[in-house]
Amino acid sequence: KFGQLGHGDRELRESPTRLGKDMYGGSSAVMVACGDNHTLVLMALSLEVWSCGCGMYGQLGHGDIADKLVLTLVGADGFRGVQIVMVATGAAHIVALGAEGKVWTWGNGRFGPLGHNDGKNRLVPTQLPGEALSGAAAVQVVAGAHHTVAVTLEGELWVWGHGGFGQLGLGDETNRLAPTLVGIGESQVLTVAFGSVHTL
Repeated sequence: KFGQLGHGDRELRESPTRLGKDMYGGSSAVMVACGDNHTLVLMALSLEVWSCGCGMYGQLGHGDIADKLVLTLVGADGFRGVQIVMVATGAAHIVALGAEGKVWTWGNGRFGPLGHNDGKNRLVPTQLPGEALSGAAAVQVVAGAHHTVAVTLEGELWVWGHGGFGQLGLGDETNRLAPTLVGIGESQVLTVAFGSVHTL
């Protein structure tokens, strides 16, 4: 419906249909992520991010809200020359992890899942400020429907966004507009996984 399959049309596909490499720069994909109506692909060698599908909230990262029917390169300017090593997507927001542990977000800002201390949408990749994770380097990023998590090199768990079902793990059902540290005692977090409104 929105072009999230990347074939240049809005048609349904009822069986797997391969995308030719010529449709996304000729590189091999190393990671894919799917939101409600959009798709992101991270390329293996170039570590470029490509996106297609619904752009209603700016979640494609191209500076507009237009749908893209084919995979389209997300401008590297927003990443400041840093290589991206991981991408994750919620319903309509994106979080990306840079090689040195920096975090970028864009798309739908409702409930605060972008972590910029407001509820505004971002149409292009926007880096979290250096103090957002107390200066720590992230090693994993994950996105739920409207909330986001980063795990740091030290094993800390930082959460932000929609907390209406307790999914942030902060002992309440309050939204957080900026990354907030979850208290887990002396334990270290190794990895994290999300459902739409729960965290594990």
